[in-house]
Amino acid sequence: MTAASSSPVRTEVVGGVLVTTIDRPGGNAMDLQVSRELYAALKRLRDDPGLHAGVVTGAGREFFCDGWDLTPGTGGFAGVYDLFRVGKPLVAAVNGLARGGGFELALVADLIVAAEHAVFALPDPPARVPDAVGEELADALRRGAGRLSAADATRWGLVHRVVPAGRELPAAIELARELGAAPAVAAVVKKPGRGVGVTEDAAQ
Repeated sequence: MTAASSSPVRTEVVGGVLVTTIDRPGGNAMDLQVSRELYAALKRLRDDPGLHAGVVTGAGREFFCDGWDLTPGTGGFAGVYDLFRVGKPLVAAVNGLARGGGFELALVADLIVAAEHAVFALPDPPARVPDAVGEELADALRRGAGRLSAADATRWGLVHRVVPAGRELPAAIELARELGAAPAVAAVVKKPGRGVGVTEDAAQ
């Protein structure tokens, strides 16, 4: 294992998997610096032949990412959608609240592993729903004030696996390793739609 970076976006390599962690006080919200460093991490994943897959997560157990920091002077957001062009499997380890842009960041990943207390949320009222969720789920989000528990997100097929708190990152790394070692499977996973997810108990 190798580690680097003391910035708001930390990276480490675990068995050929690049683990990228947003670690910014105040909910791991994204500002211009976080955006740029996410982009740099994705570019590294894309370009490094020694990296076979990636994981993105948040520091702590409360927030995966609390969306975009809209404080004046923090800057905009860019780079997330370059995940689509990485060409390697990417797994989101959602360790807490994924709200707004954080919800969208999780959706960009090919598969999501979520802690059982994780919540996927949109600003209230959720007038804008990410295209990736589809119209039926978009309507459900609007009716439900824009929030989904990890269990509900699994039933909707957004989350691949729900695990006890603290196990989401190891589970995501293991899943990323499996996908990185099986290019044919990874190619199928990267197609739109995640299928029906499972809780850890159901998967065992």
